[in-house]
Amino acid sequence: MTTAEFGYTRWGRDFLRLAEPTRISRPEPLLPRARSLARHAVTDVQVEDRLLRGTLVRGGEASVAYLEFAPLPREIACGVAERTGVHPAPAALTDAVHDTLAAHPPELAVADCSCRARTERCVHVLALLYETARRVDEDPRLALSLRGFAAAVDQDAPSTEVPRWIPLTALDPAAFRAFPGAPPQSTGG
Repeated sequence: MTTAEFGYTRWGRDFLRLAEPTRISRPEPLLPRARSLARHAVTDVQVEDRLLRGTLVRGGEASVAYLEFAPLPREIACGVAERTGVHPAPAALTDAVHDTLAAHPPELAVADCSCRARTERCVHVLALLYETARRVDEDPRLALSLRGFAAAVDQDAPSTEVPRWIPLTALDPAAFRAFPGAPPQSTGG
């Protein structure tokens, strides 16, 4: 019996499900190539809060894939912090702590790549998801970090999340072109 290379812990398996969702009805043809890229072509992985960026170099081509994960709900993060502390040791992240998060698996907020495929699930994004699962297997604290655990627990930190889109109904058409100190616009006449 062979050991799984990606997602061999419960923590890593959560992130592996982003690349290999159980709800699909037919095989994803890009997965074998994505696993190969994760093994051999992922370089320069950078993690910043809920963001993960990786460069994939294969032959003469390079692509930069970018993943942003949805934040962990505050009440769930506080429940985990009660068991493990705000800065948990790897040994503190037990199966019981994982069960606290089971109802809220990780979700991708944004997935983007610089390749020509122009799809959200290109082979480079899938390879970076496999690399993420491998890194989470090695250090489960990354699973909390990528989901904004520290920011969700910190009560005094103001929310710095900027909405990605502004609904058109939130804009006031009368004041849309108005600038402070600008003369009033004439309505014709």
